[in-house]
Amino acid sequence: MPAADSFGASLRRLRLASGLTQERLAERAAISADGIAALEAGRRQSPRLSTVRLLCDGLQLDDGQRAALLSLAAPAGSGPGLRATSKTPVVPRGWGAFVGRTIERQQLADAWAGRVRVVLVSGEAGVGKTRLVDEFADDVGAQGHVVLRGRCTPEQLGVYEAFVDPIRDALARFDGALPASLTELGRVIPGLVDASHQSVVPSRGEPGLERRLLFEAVSSVFAGAGPTLVLLDDLHWADPGSLALLAFLAAQPELSDVVIVGTVRSTDLTTATASALAELRRRASMVRIALRGLDADDVALLVASVAGQTVPTGLVEAVSRVTNGNPLYTAELTEHLLQRGFDDTGDQHVSVPDSIRDTIGLRVEGLSAETQALLRVGAVLGPEFDLRIAGRLAGLASTGLLGAVEDALLSCLLVERSPQTAAFSHGLVATTVYDAMSGVRRLDLHRQAAIYLGDLAPDSSSAIVDIARHWSLVAAADPSARVVAAGWTVRAGDAATSAAAIDEAIACYERAAALWAGSTAEHADTLIRLGTAMAASGRVSEADRHFGAALRIADGIDDASLFARAALGRSTSVQYGTSDPERIAELESAISRLGPKEMVLRPAALATLMRQLGFVMSDAADRRRNEAAALVLEALSVPEVPVELVMSLGALRDSIPVDHPVPLGRLARQIIDAATVRRDLPVLSTGWYRQAWSALELGQAEVWRTAVTEYRNVAVELRRPYEMALSANMLAAVAQVEGRYTDAETWGQEALAYASGIDDSNFAAVYLANSVLRGLDTGLAQPMLELMTAVQADYVGVPTFEAGLALTAASAGDFALTRVLLDAQIRPWAEYQRRDAEWLPVLGFLAGACAISDDARHAELLRELLAESAARVVRIGPVGAWFGPVDHHIGALSRLLGDLDDAERRLESALVVEAEMNGAPFQIRTMFELATTHRMRGTRTATHTADRWCEQASALATALDLPALIPLR
Repeated sequence: MPAADSFGASLRRLRLASGLTQERLAERAAISADGIAALEAGRRQSPRLSTVRLLCDGLQLDDGQRAALLSLAAPAGSGPGLRATSKTPVVPRGWGAFVGRTIERQQLADAWAGRVRVVLVSGEAGVGKTRLVDEFADDVGAQGHVVLRGRCTPEQLGVYEAFVDPIRDALARFDGALPASLTELGRVIPGLVDASHQSVVPSRGEPGLERRLLFEAVSSVFAGAGPTLVLLDDLHWADPGSLALLAFLAAQPELSDVVIVGTVRSTDLTTATASALAELRRRASMVRIALRGLDADDVALLVASVAGQTVPTGLVEAVSRVTNGNPLYTAELTEHLLQRGFDDTGDQHVSVPDSIRDTIGLRVEGLSAETQALLRVGAVLGPEFDLRIAGRLAGLASTGLLGAVEDALLSCLLVERSPQTAAFSHGLVATTVYDAMSGVRRLDLHRQAAIYLGDLAPDSSSAIVDIARHWSLVAAADPSARVVAAGWTVRAGDAATSAAAIDEAIACYERAAALWAGSTAEHADTLIRLGTAMAASGRVSEADRHFGAALRIADGIDDASLFARAALGRSTSVQYGTSDPERIAELESAISRLGPKEMVLRPAALATLMRQLGFVMSDAADRRRNEAAALVLEALSVPEVPVELVMSLGALRDSIPVDHPVPLGRLARQIIDAATVRRDLPVLSTGWYRQAWSALELGQAEVWRTAVTEYRNVAVELRRPYEMALSANMLAAVAQVEGRYTDAETWGQEALAYASGIDDSNFAAVYLANSVLRGLDTGLAQPMLELMTAVQADYVGVPTFEAGLALTAASAGDFALTRVLLDAQIRPWAEYQRRDAEWLPVLGFLAGACAISDDARHAELLRELLAESAARVVRIGPVGAWFGPVDHHIGALSRLLGDLDDAERRLESALVVEAEMNGAPFQIRTMFELATTHRMRGTRTATHTADRWCEQASALATALDLPALIPLR
């Protein structure tokens, strides 16, 4: 092959020598004839490596001919305009040669040698992240090691998207004989479990269990592959499932031979994804590699590889100045300037408006009319698009589409993602093509796309979001499209809500609310959805405004259902422990409007009314609350509770629909089952929350711990501040019960950190309660009393705080203050006696204060009230802590009243509950109470028994390092 041949001339000579026409070679190589003509004519000077290989196969070249043609695709020599350098470019992949990155490649090699678990390569678009890791992966693969490749897309096409291809490729080693232990992977790989595996199907259990089994199956597949490099491209678009699986794999010790390398576009990172990636450092060894532009020598090499000819003097400097060494921009600008005829005589000014737009525009103009039509439709459809849909909208027949696609691929304006999808090689390409169209054409294409995609009856969230985007753009120019645009945008918000993408849901609902006409049912419905999403993300004040607007619209159009939904939403802005007369009136109005036969929203409104009235100290409020509670219980007492009623009650995030813990536990199970079937994570979280509430009050230790764990799993999947804060509170409560005070403090601080971003002061109160109770156990009663006294003004009228202050004063030995506080708080109870579960912690604290200070004046009343409770355990706040078994407090009060038989029986019952709950600190208190009770009998046997209880309690306090629980004698 003559040395002077260009690639195009050599291709033409080899084709003619084979006796092939351009059309015949195109058939053999599966490349368009237009593309081959462009290469032979020199209009395409930098073919992709994959394209050259297809041409070699079509020409049936021998090894020597193949190597020669490949070398002409990227000449290694440097022209006269280049500065001296020892660097030599390698065979190109896509645009130009791979040059430079010596330090970064060494970093990757060192990470591989040291089996660093996670390597993140970050940088701006076009800086060469994917190219770098691909070149490194080729080196690893050449050594005989396993290389698995996956990627993420901005559409997030399914959960665990990043791992679908790596798992599928890793499973290839099983040759179809899939072990039963790995069939959980059927959740990730469509078609993996088919008729041939009828007896081996993925499990069906609780969501947390299913997820753990799936993650463990993935881990076992990777662990069994030997030294393995897993490449995950574009992690900035990773879905929550992929991030969760990545975090799990990062922490697995059995994956010591696996290195995961991810690329991240630093300019496109969301806060949530950045936090998730940063969190990986806590779980495993991790290295970050930040890519920047190439240096001048490397830019010169890249320019030469693209030019494939003598490089004019000054071209490298001009390109470098404009592109800042970005490899993609460098390659594109080089071809553009050479096609224009770069003239380096004199002071030529390189004019590149908006850095690269003209470059891409000129490249597009050189393409066929069919290819330009395809690119225009693609720019409307999005950065990555379905080629069949694009061809349909561009009016291209199958043969015309094939030629247009090949032409676009050869121009490197598009890249293949799959046989049916393509993507623009860079966002700037799509933007340039889109902006070059007239507004009329853009509007027409968006309308066509919206109608066509809508006719396909889409059910995926990404398709619905796309349709909503198209209609919104149409509506911006054509008001007649506003209604249909709003409808699709609401559907997009619903899809985002289902995917737990709350910020995206809020954005969709906001756009839809702006599109609807004023006082319509659709507008009110959208405002309610918007308020619900904002409340879920902790933006309670904003949510309240939207609920209020919806309430006014619903009232004006006399829509009872919308009015009730808005009133329910408004109730979420009322803090736990307080009430609001205006919200109570709205709920009463909603209940009246719905009528007694409505069995979905009405019970939900009644349950929310119960919560509001639970903090109103009046007989009238108590009677109405009891009426509401009875109606809710009646609705839940039918043999088959309607699923919609279960889901409606499950949607009430912090309202407890049933006072009694036993039916509450049953309802919780129904909510969990219904939400699991529907994959409704927000409702599922409330189901586990109520299960935890019920189990704590009943002293059901295993159910309690399971509920706390499952709530945490759902919270992590939702990644919402409220759920994360509440789950941390619940974990702090478990630690406080068991006397693991350092853990309780850590979880409490985490709860406060998550709560700092939402409008909810409850978490500060719960943290204070948990901290005070820990302080009482560890001998810090006096500092706790000073703390509570200092913040007393902030909690005026909060019964739990006021009762806790009396308990703390008694624990600190200030019995004079204790008596004053007891008198002030208990006196109203002689006339007004609450019976519901919300007041159980108040009664527990007051009973504890009486017992510690030996004040029997109020013991009879408190014992009577406590004895009526259906709970076995005193729960503090919304599952934030505990203050021992109810029987402990009744027993202590009986001891004060001289009823020693009842005291002994109650205290021994309390010990059973404490043992089940692993509540060792409270066991110490109960043992000392038993000792005091026996000693009061005055007999020698009773005294001996008292001594044994004291010895046992003292030994346990010493073992737990809790000397403060040993009373002074």
